[in-house]
Amino acid sequence: MSRPPLFSESFENDRAALAAYRVPRYSVPFPVVLGPYHAYAEAQALRWAHAFGLDRTPAAAQRLADMGCGMFSALYCPRADRDGAVLMAQWIIWLFLWDDLFDDGPLGRDPVAFRTAVAQVDRALEPPGRAGEGPTLPLARALADLWGTFHARATGTARRRFPVSVRLYLQAMADETANRAAERIPDLDSYLRLRRVNGATRSSIDMMEGLQGAEVPDALRHGLYGELRAFASEVWLWSNDTYTVRKDLHYRNPHNLVLVLREARGLTLGEAVEQAGHMVEQRLRDFVRVAERLRGLVDRPVDPHSMAKDDILRGVRVLEEAISGYFRWQEDTLRYRRTTSFLAP
Repeated sequence: MSRPPLFSESFENDRAALAAYRVPRYSVPFPVVLGPYHAYAEAQALRWAHAFGLDRTPAAAQRLADMGCGMFSALYCPRADRDGAVLMAQWIIWLFLWDDLFDDGPLGRDPVAFRTAVAQVDRALEPPGRAGEGPTLPLARALADLWGTFHARATGTARRRFPVSVRLYLQAMADETANRAAERIPDLDSYLRLRRVNGATRSSIDMMEGLQGAEVPDALRHGLYGELRAFASEVWLWSNDTYTVRKDLHYRNPHNLVLVLREARGLTLGEAVEQAGHMVEQRLRDFVRVAERLRGLVDRPVDPHSMAKDDILRGVRVLEEAISGYFRWQEDTLRYRRTTSFLAP
C-alpha cells in the first residue's frame, strides 16, 4: 500500500504553525565583508544564465530574480577578483537551479529521471577539452562551461578536488530522490550524515578557496582543517533549513532539519525550530574552538600546520567570512522571504 503524500495529513496544522513561525536569531561572531563586484557579477552571471537558456521557464526566472547571485558572491567570497566574483555568482545560479529542480519539482520523486540527468552532469565534469560527446541538457552545458572557466584559472589542487566534491553531492541527491519517491522522512542520524554532503558545500568551499588563494595541502585537510570545513558546512546547512521550512513544506521536501526533528522527537514546529537553532549555535561554537586551535598550532614549529601557516590562516579567514556573509545573505534574500506564489520547476 502506497504512503500518502508527505505532510498531507498535517496540512492544516502546518498552515496554522507557519503563521507563527519565526527563524531563530543567530549570533555570528565574525564581521561581514562585502566584495566590491556584486553588481557586475550579478549582471554578468544573469547574462551567462540567459545564454544557456537557464531562464526560459517562469519558475527559473522567479528563482533567478529572488536569489541575488551577485550579492551572494560578494558576501560569500568577498576577496575574489572581478572575474572570480562572476564565477562564484555563476556557480550559485547553477547550484540553486539544479538543486531546486529536484527539491521542488516532480523530477525529485523520479529516480530514473534523476539518473538520466546526472549522467549528463557527470559528463560535464570531465577534464575540459577531452574529446567525446558533450552534454545536451542546458544545466549540464552550463556546468561544463563553468567548470572549464574554473579549471583554466585554478591550481591543480582545486582542479582535482572540485569534480570529486560535486560527484559526492550528486550521490547524496540520489538518496534524497529515493526518500521523496517513497514519501519517506529520514531518521535524524541518517539526515545529519546526508546533510553534510547534500548541500554542495564541499564543492563551494573548494571553489572559494581556489578563488581566494587558500591552498591547504591534502595532508592537512583530513584533520583539524577538514573538521573546520565540516563545521562550516553544518552551520550553513542547518541554519538554512530554519529559513526554508515554508518552502519545503510547500514542495513536500522532507530534507529539512526542522521537519526531521519534528518527526523524530514528536515536537511542534516551533519546538523543532528552537532545537535546530540551538544546534546551529553549538556548531558555531565548535567552529570557533577549532579555528582558535588552528591559529595556535601554526605558530608551533614542531607542528605540521606551521609548514602551511599562511594557507591555513587564509583558509580559516575564508571560512569565517563565508559564514558571516552567508548569514547576512540568507537574512535578506527574497529566495527565503517569499511566502506566496511558489512556482514548481
